[in-house]
Amino acid sequence: MTISKVEATDIAFDELKDGSELYIQRRNRRLLNNHRKELRVFTKAEAVAYLDIDARTLDKYCKSLKINPRRHEESQWLLDIEEVYKVRDSLPGELKKQLPFVRSESQDLQVIVVQNQKGGVGKTVTAATAASGLATEFHQNYRVGLIDMDGQGTLSMYYAPESAEEGCLSVGDLIMGNYELDENETLKEAISEAFLPTTIPNLRILPASQSDRAIEGWFHEAVFNQQLSSPYSILHDIIEQVKDEFDIIIIDTPPSLGYATYNAYYAGTSVIFPLSVTENDIDATCSYFSYIPQVWTLLKNAKHPGYDFMKILLTNHKESSTTTDLQNNLYDSFSSYLYSTEFNNSEAVRQASSLLSTVFDMSKSEYPKTKMTFQNAQQNGYEVTSQIHRDIQKVWREQEKEQ
Repeated sequence: MTISKVEATDIAFDELKDGSELYIQRRNRRLLNNHRKELRVFTKAEAVAYLDIDARTLDKYCKSLKINPRRHEESQWLLDIEEVYKVRDSLPGELKKQLPFVRSESQDLQVIVVQNQKGGVGKTVTAATAASGLATEFHQNYRVGLIDMDGQGTLSMYYAPESAEEGCLSVGDLIMGNYELDENETLKEAISEAFLPTTIPNLRILPASQSDRAIEGWFHEAVFNQQLSSPYSILHDIIEQVKDEFDIIIIDTPPSLGYATYNAYYAGTSVIFPLSVTENDIDATCSYFSYIPQVWTLLKNAKHPGYDFMKILLTNHKESSTTTDLQNNLYDSFSSYLYSTEFNNSEAVRQASSLLSTVFDMSKSEYPKTKMTFQNAQQNGYEVTSQIHRDIQKVWREQEKEQ
């Protein structure tokens, strides 16, 4: 029996859907089987450098905390990141590199949106590296959150690869209301539990799932049916429920300008635009920037208070005469917005990403290639993250002065 063109198209799209879901399941299973993410570990030399104390002091505090660094195979001396944090927390103030940060009532939660409508510019790697760097490399012990607003769920694979299989709520579930509260459970408790722990003790993630691809359709239907009075503020309202549990939240966004991105923009207090230094990426981003005042007009009309800072972070950077020429042109046009340190193109970053990690949440011993490459990538990541850290601290200082 001959089928119509419409019926054939129905079948084709269903087959594409089934094939893609099967591919994703196999890919995720392969990634998890090949590399089950472990806690970052420190050798004695690394722990001494990280904590900035001498080896004798380190041994003393390990003993007092009943931590046995030589419990590993062949009695190798190792501490995992949770144990290093315990030692750090036990140190008296004069031995700490930094005192723990306690956000005052005048200092707002910092919500940083990582966005560019152009795909392939390193949004997810930037978000993951910034979040893990702020959590681990600055000893103020900031409470850091990640939100994956991209239905592809790449960021979630870093820190919550099995969340969907375990029935955890995704950001899309919270936005679309696809959940029921347990008996006596509050909305705040449900949202708090949706931010899952990661392999970094002070970093939690609100993951995405493949079903979150339905967010845009849900928004369009709800707006069309006049069921949403404020379609841009739903994510902001979710974050408001847990704002006292975090100091910094970083939002990874899809490479598109739909309701999910508008919600991220509305929830944000600052924006970082990753930009790969190629002619095509610069052209596409400049076209986006030409349109972005219209985006802001919608947000402003929805009562967004304005951003504390907006910066452009150059990514996938390689030294060459062509790159230098492009950078010079960018500085001519965007000098006050460009971060001075670029996020370098790095084999170590690519290798870490293939292992569902950043250079800050994997162990140096786990890196399969030359350790110097890994150290250089860590140093570059630290310098990049330090720029964001300085901007955040500046905001908090100014907020304190205003009180």
